Order: sequence, then structure tokens, then C-alpha cells
Amino acid sequence: MSSSKLTILEEPIDYARPMRVIIMGTGFSGLAAAYHLSKSTENVEFVLYEKNDQVGGTWYENHYPGVACDVPAHAYQFTFVENTQWSKFYADGSELHAYLRDCAAKIGLQNKIKLEHEVIKAEWDESAGKWTVTVRDIANNKVITDLADVVISATGALNHRRDPAIEGIETFKGKIVHTAAWDLEPAGDAWKDRRVAVIGYGSSATQVAPALQPYVKSIDNYIRGKTWIYQPFVPVDQYPDGKTGNHVFTEEELKDFADKEKYKEFRYQLEDACNTFFPLTLDGSDFQNMARKGLEEAMKARLAARPDIAENLIPDFPVSCRRLTPGIGYLEALTAPNASFINTEIKRITEDGIETADGTHRPYDVIVAATGFDTSCKPRFPILGRKGMNLQDLWADYPKTYLGISQDGFPNWFQIGGPNTGIAVGPLIPMLEKQGEYVTQCIRKMQYQRIKTMAVQKKAVEAFQAYCDAYFPRTIFGKNCPSWYKNGKPDGRITGLWPGSTLHHLRVLEQPRYEDYDYTYLDGSVDDRASLLRWLGNGMTVAEVEGKPGTRAWYYPRV
Repeated sequence: MSSSKLTILEEPIDYARPMRVIIMGTGFSGLAAAYHLSKSTENVEFVLYEKNDQVGGTWYENHYPGVACDVPAHAYQFTFVENTQWSKFYADGSELHAYLRDCAAKIGLQNKIKLEHEVIKAEWDESAGKWTVTVRDIANNKVITDLADVVISATGALNHRRDPAIEGIETFKGKIVHTAAWDLEPAGDAWKDRRVAVIGYGSSATQVAPALQPYVKSIDNYIRGKTWIYQPFVPVDQYPDGKTGNHVFTEEELKDFADKEKYKEFRYQLEDACNTFFPLTLDGSDFQNMARKGLEEAMKARLAARPDIAENLIPDFPVSCRRLTPGIGYLEALTAPNASFINTEIKRITEDGIETADGTHRPYDVIVAATGFDTSCKPRFPILGRKGMNLQDLWADYPKTYLGISQDGFPNWFQIGGPNTGIAVGPLIPMLEKQGEYVTQCIRKMQYQRIKTMAVQKKAVEAFQAYCDAYFPRTIFGKNCPSWYKNGKPDGRITGLWPGSTLHHLRVLEQPRYEDYDYTYLDGSVDDRASLLRWLGNGMTVAEVEGKPGTRAWYYPRV
């Protein structure tokens, strides 16, 4: 180890060196990152690039008829921007989009968000210790480059739609629309003469079908699998109309929610209740057995008029092996006189309809592709780390990360809402908040300790993958069922979920294990004793250097 002479850095120890951060995305993940940077850092300049013309991420892109959240609205929001006035127990997509726009305004991001700016490349510069990010300015039809000390990818898993790959799809002369790219009228009289096909059986299909069914001439749902359809949880002891699957809050209830203390208690109890269901995910648990029995009975009862649908729709795999499908009105829509349940394989799409493998041809005016998203997590643009390593190639089979946040070989690169950071049963938003806090802690460490590069160790990535491999066989997620948690593959690797509960995730990220990272410093090599602790500065603090009265007793708790 070298022993060169230390040169004192003429800065106070708690001076935050200037840094620039790029955040990609303005959904829940991006706004969580922006909030923590705004609240907990100084001297950090940051920008949020958003490819769409509005903030909101998936809640902006998905505006099909019936779109709604399947988590209680009061538990599907940030802790730092609370909406007490949700109109329903389960909010519509438009209300969630409005909430996210409001969050961006309240956090103060108006001048930090660049809309219609799509990141198309990111490349690490080792000598500079910075990322060069290439961005397409869509509105002005030009390409720009930006430099950042740190990049935060907050694009989420549900932003790259999966279009159906069916023979003849390009020949259809009617209208084909994906639920994530809706450009048709909302449900209403405009649909009264239309013959509609809905392909899919996930959340979007079970929402769009009952929304359109009352208005269309006919509606056929093409389903090539099985799924558990549940009536969303509404406490009927509190809300008498809870059996309908939702509740519209009354003026009196909304007035009560405006009382801060009453609302805090209501939300605390709701959050607590949402964290009670995780044992459902444990293979062979009493909770799982009870849920399976209850859901099967409920589905059969709702499909009493069509036992053939029940036979073909009720799964033989555990409850929550694939994302539980909310079904307010869905099963009832399938049994309506103008609806058909079709589980015969689609052979091809023709000029005027769909032909199934049994030779039957059915004509349609509109085909709705409720076929979900590509959740492989493979980046849609080149991300080049050390030695030109492309994350697209590295994740060609499946993503391998440390805690879903960091990737070896990609210094100063973090993710929020990345691989293995989702939850099947439990609150998601607190997890995204905690990830934003974790990344912000890392950035603060880099600022104050004059760290040039912070790169997770390969052995830490491998250790986290080993933990996932050991954990998931204990759960129902590894059973043979197609799920977006496994990118639609029945026997695929689980990359969409955190290996544990929401509360487990929060504890894991509470205190970052900085020893799982390697560092280089602005002032030289990590092996150079003289530069290693140069961040100690000139022996003083900012308060002493600035000399402002009343700022130099910060260690004493002031009433």
C-alpha cells in the first residue's frame, strides 16, 4: 500500500459535493426517487426523463374501459403525499393518474421533468466516472446527450406491452387495440353495434370485458388458461355494499377523512390489514388451503348458470401462483346472453374475424388484445457498463441483480421497481418508497465521502440469486402456472417478486450493507492511504465555516 503524503482538502467535512442524477420514468417509482432526492439531499441536481406527454407511467398509459386498481386506494399511495378523498375503496385508473400528477406538483417537480424525452442509450465512462445518456426529444424530433454521476432506472415492469403474435393479425380490416394503447371511445352507446373479441384472461381482460359487455352487440372472451377470479376485499362490516366488490365513499365519510387524526387511524388499520395476507403465499399453509376452498366455492356459485365455464376456468394450481385476478362483474359478464367464453386455441386472424383450431370462424369489428406486458426486464435500449458490457446481453435469459437494485459491472446505476422487487400479496408502494430512500442514502454517501464510483460486488449479486433460489421453492409461486412473475412461462424463473413479504423488504433495505459494494474515490486509488480519508476535510463543519448564529449547536435537541 502506498504512503503518499496527504494534502488536506479545504472543505468542511459535511460539504455535499455537487452531483447530477438522471431518473428515467415518472410513475410511482420515479416519483419516489425524486421525492427522496428533494427531501434528503443538497447540491444534487436531477432530471426526470419521461417518454410520454404526461407523468404517471402505467397509470397514464392504461386508460381502457374499466381500468382500476385491485389494491385499496388508501393503501395504494405514498406516505408523503396522502389523498384522503378517494371516491371509491378501489380507485379507477383515471383517479390514480390524477393522483400522480398531483404528487409531481406537490413534490415540486414542474421544472425537473422533461416530457416526451425517451432515453435510447446509456453508456458508462470509466475515466470520467459518469454516465452518458442519449435521449430522443420526441416533440422537437432531435437527439440530445446528457451526463450524470448517477442514473436511476424507474421504468417499472409494466410498460412494454406484449402484442399478440397470431397468424394473419396484419390482415384484419377491423380495429385491433391493446389495452395499454387504447385509442377508442370509452364504454357507452358508441359500442352498441360492435362485435367484440377480447383476447386474454389477466387483470385488463377481466376489467375491460365487463365494462364493454352491457353496450356491445356481442362480446367473446378467448381464454387459453385458468385463473382464480376473486371479489376484491371490502370490509362488509364497515361498508354494507362491500359485497359488490367496491364501495363509493359518502360525503359524510369523506368529511371524516378530512379529519387528520381520524384518517391516520383509518389508514393505519387498512395498511395493517393489507399486511396480514402474506401467509397465503406459503406452500401448504392453512391460509392457502382456506383461500383455495373459499374461492372455488365462490366462483362456482357465481357461475352456477354456466358450470362449463367454471370447469374450464377454475385452476388446479394454488391461489396467487399467478396474479390474483380482480373480477368485479367479470364472471357475470361471461354468462350474459351477448357473451361467449371460448377456450379453443386461436388458429389465425382473418380479414374480418378469428378462426379457431376447430375450424370455427367468428366475425368481429374490434379485437381487444388484453395480452399484458413483456416482463422479462430486458432493457429496450443499450445500457453499456464497464468494458462495454451490455445489460441487454447480460439479461438475455433473465435479470440477475443485488436486491433488485444494483448490477455488478454497472457503477452508479440503480433501479427502483426493478427485477425481484414486486409483491404478490401486500402493499407495493412502501417498497418503492424504501428503494428510493436506499438509493438516496447511497448518493449521500458518495457525496460526503468523495466516492467516484460505487459498484456492487459480483459475489453479492450471486448471493442474492442464491437466496431467491432457496426461498421461492418454499412458496406457491414456483408451481406450474403461467404468470407475469415468470414472464408468462409456467416453469420460468421468478423475476417479478421480492423473496419475502413487504415488511421483510422494508427491513432489508433499512440499513444498506455498504460492504457489498466496491468503491473508487475522486482523490485517487482505494489503496492510497493519503487519498482514502481525504473526505475528512479541513477539520471543520459547514456550520463553522459559514458562521451563521444559531446553527452551531445542531447536536443539541432544540424544543
